[in-house]
Amino acid sequence: MKRKVYVIGTGIGGTQGLTREAAEILARCDCVFGEKDLLAVLSPVCPKVEQTKPEKIREYLEDRQDIREAAVLFIGDAGFGAEAEEMRSVLQNFCTITTVAGVGAIPYFCAQIGCSWQNAKLLAGNTSLEEMIGAVRTNERTFLQTGRYGTAQDVCGQLCSVGLGTLQVTVGEALGTARERILTDCAAELSLQKFSPQCVLLIQNPKPVRAQVRTCIPDNEFFHTGIPITRSEVRAVSVGKLCLQPDSIVYDIGCGTGSVSVECALQAPKGMVYAIDKNRSALHLTAENREKFKAYNIKPVEGEAPNVLRGLPQPDCVFIGGSTGNLPEILREILQKNPCVRIVLNAISLETVVQAVQCVEHFRLTDVDIAQVSVAKSHPSGGHKLMQAQNPVYVISGYGPYEGSD
Repeated sequence: MKRKVYVIGTGIGGTQGLTREAAEILARCDCVFGEKDLLAVLSPVCPKVEQTKPEKIREYLEDRQDIREAAVLFIGDAGFGAEAEEMRSVLQNFCTITTVAGVGAIPYFCAQIGCSWQNAKLLAGNTSLEEMIGAVRTNERTFLQTGRYGTAQDVCGQLCSVGLGTLQVTVGEALGTARERILTDCAAELSLQKFSPQCVLLIQNPKPVRAQVRTCIPDNEFFHTGIPITRSEVRAVSVGKLCLQPDSIVYDIGCGTGSVSVECALQAPKGMVYAIDKNRSALHLTAENREKFKAYNIKPVEGEAPNVLRGLPQPDCVFIGGSTGNLPEILREILQKNPCVRIVLNAISLETVVQAVQCVEHFRLTDVDIAQVSVAKSHPSGGHKLMQAQNPVYVISGYGPYEGSD
């Protein structure tokens, strides 16, 4: 007969959220696993083991055949988070798993602030930063529990960094305990506060962006005074060559006005676009265009590649619109971050084309495609429409792998 393991969510306030069912289970279990602070507030007669790692718990149970029923405690909701899911995955073929829910932090929080969580977006603690920004951008109300994002002030700081610092945020801290605190303010103000690690947040966006994908956006829709812009037809081809997914992490190196960043952000709503430029004026225009198109999953980054890339997450796709002569070093850095990265670069001058082709061969890129885009646009002249040619642009694309060639 398989032994039984109960995955129990303690809910809010330590043991305040435990249901009667959970309390009865704990009273008869042969062993209880959990974090030190959580075990300290329990008083079961069975042994308490300070352990939350699934593999270690399995090893412990394998060595103790006398344990027929055991419980693993989690703060919050055992059905809402990666930790409990991982526990079930590791133990499911070894024993019978039963999940017991407690009074979750989000339902309790909603009751305290008089707000329904119906039709709201709920994010678990293991959701990525990019998904969190995408959810806030596209939903009127987003609930999340701090975890992977850091503390509540870290979350608010991240919102500020992508232009969402004016959004109203409500933070619930130490819910269900004597230290319970609920604060409501804009993200910018709350980013200056200090909170304990375990908090619940409600982020409200009164003007969420509805799903939209736009390509070949006319140049005159962008702010681009004094800064070169990747023209709409060239931009459409270049962004198309990036083969974006909804959750792609994108670098736009030499972002200029941010026109490519905007189109990438609209096509990857669950991803993040890092708009990189050493020119502060260019980044200012990128930020203005981010606001205009509500593409809040764009994060402007000031600095010169490749050095500025070293602190950024691993990219899935990279667009290089300007390299200031550092193309070999840039490619080496991004290929070391992700050997299978998708790369698209634009070249206008013949010297840049020659250097790009040499880099393609040197780094042994695969599925390489080189296209020349020549565009002529009409303009009025004496009652007629004449065509005026723009500079031809080479669009060079390919994948890794990077094999360490020097």
